[in-house]
Amino acid sequence: MQPIPFIAASAEQAVADIRARLGPEAVVLNVRPLPANGLARLWQKPMIEVLAYRPETPAPAPVAPTEQISEALAEFRQQLSEIRQQVESRPAPVASEPAFSLPEPEDFPASSPICADAQGWHIGSILQKSGLLPLHAQAIVDRLRAENGEVPPASTAEEIVMTRSLLARCWRNPRPIERHTLHALIGPAGSGKTTTLCKWLTQSALVEGRVARVWRLDGATANLAESLSVYCEILGLPVERSWQGAGPVEEDIGFIDLPGVDWRQPLAVKELAAHLKQLGNPQLHLVLNGAYETATLLAQVRAFAGLPITDLVVTHLDEESRWGKLWNLALGTNYSIRYFATGQNIPGDFCAATAEAILARQFPRK
Repeated sequence: MQPIPFIAASAEQAVADIRARLGPEAVVLNVRPLPANGLARLWQKPMIEVLAYRPETPAPAPVAPTEQISEALAEFRQQLSEIRQQVESRPAPVASEPAFSLPEPEDFPASSPICADAQGWHIGSILQKSGLLPLHAQAIVDRLRAENGEVPPASTAEEIVMTRSLLARCWRNPRPIERHTLHALIGPAGSGKTTTLCKWLTQSALVEGRVARVWRLDGATANLAESLSVYCEILGLPVERSWQGAGPVEEDIGFIDLPGVDWRQPLAVKELAAHLKQLGNPQLHLVLNGAYETATLLAQVRAFAGLPITDLVVTHLDEESRWGKLWNLALGTNYSIRYFATGQNIPGDFCAATAEAILARQFPRK
């Protein structure tokens, strides 16, 4: 029998609809959230789509809810194990290897070749093409001259080797995550805060084995992230919809999900600051959409600069090929970058931010 889609407002309603139409022997194939489109998302509750079918042969005995949760957790652990094996199996970079691929010739118009500066250095133009602002690109060239002399090396590949080393030394690592700490993900609407929270929650609970707790709270607007509650239900983790003046986090780690803030409105940011003080002053992680232009990203950082931000999380990097632009955040702000996130997949596409991760995309090795 072909799978039949069921649209419902909650898991309970979906189960009731499936049993009413297909009977108790129905088998669920997939569950995914269906956010409202356009302006409708402001007042409509997110729906979920469930694919189910009735097998031709008698189905096995129904699985208890606790067993379903165990099976889901086992599947997530298997996915995380595969991701971890892929990361650990990657060969370590060889620092002394000088061969790096330069931009392809067709990337530059024949009438506009890459121009060296007055002293013959090419790396400034290359850095700007990879996404750095002229101010930061010039600062890097100036430091290279100060450390290596005015005369550039014989090849552009050697310039890139020197630049990689210098940029790696400019990187600031975020401070380690301590246990019994509370974390709030804040930022503009559409930056991917809730998805990032789910990714981080999966890593904390299933990879690091931490006991977690989640608060899905309203702000100046209602928090419509119903998918977060569904995901926590799958993981068997508690989700609070109100703040009861909790003290120190009894669990290993706590997460607060808040609605996005209009960063162009200073009053909205001030209201967020007042709200956060009532939540025990959690560690703040500013989530930014890495696909936005650099000017917008820096403007958003300035808008939230009045808050005690701990570090940055950059998302949507699967939509951006110029990872070199991330150096504008590392060099142009006082914040470290903690995580990179790409795509909507959970638990994958979420990794610790490192200089090498940027440099591997900025100057890929041949």
